[in-house]
Amino acid sequence: MAAAVDFPAELLHRVSQLDALASPQRLQIFRLLVEHEPQGLVSGDIAEHISQAPNAVSFHLKSLQHAGLVSVQRQGRFQRYRARMPEIRELLAYLTENCCRGTQTCSR
Repeated sequence: MAAAVDFPAELLHRVSQLDALASPQRLQIFRLLVEHEPQGLVSGDIAEHISQAPNAVSFHLKSLQHAGLVSVQRQGRFQRYRARMPEIRELLAYLTENCCRGTQTCSR
């Protein structure tokens, strides 16, 4: 039996973010929210934009929120969702931090 591997917390966090974006619907929702920064969108508008049922959109938004990629703010009876741009920038930095092993010849 193989020994359990303890992965660093940051690695596990980044994997959960990438997992959240690995769904076509969630990636589409996230890109839509990026497009509508900084004001964001309410879930009904998101559902309309991507032609999905509101309950399905809510499910995907919860996954993105749990991964830390979107934030939500209640506005009366609506919830407004926004892309967490600093978090996605940190994910991109994490993915590329060792690009070209730190050489100056890397074409980032």
